[in-house]
Amino acid sequence: MKVVIAIDEEQSAKTALEYTLKGKYDKNTEFYLVHAIAPSFADAPVEGIPDVVAEERQEEQVILDNLANALRQKLGAKIQTGIFYGEIAQVIADECKHFDADETIIPSHARHGFSRLWFGSVADEIVDAAPCTVIVLKMPQTNKAH
Repeated sequence: MKVVIAIDEEQSAKTALEYTLKGKYDKNTEFYLVHAIAPSFADAPVEGIPDVVAEERQEEQVILDNLANALRQKLGAKIQTGIFYGEIAQVIADECKHFDADETIIPSHARHGFSRLWFGSVADEIVDAAPCTVIVLKMPQTNKAH
């Protein structure tokens, strides 16, 4: 079985790891851990201003590496990682095609109301665009102090 796991920050990696360790996957499963960096106004590095894309790439690579190591250690599975630049849903769908994935796992923030209207649902877009089964995992809600 070939599985793409789309990761966006550390909590999504934890959620995906918990799900994958529930017994459905084994050492014969091939995982492709993917992070997509969405285009933004901060794409072009400017002297004196931090390169946020490079920083995100470094931070996410650490998260992907940690998840890959955990999956190798717990399942003995084959792992690949990749960080790509582009519209998130399209990147994930393209990588599912490229990897010939049987399924993809998408941890979701499960936004509602105005937040969903404003930000949209990347998970919904991936469900529509991916050529394989898409498993959407609801991540735990975090209570951040403002």
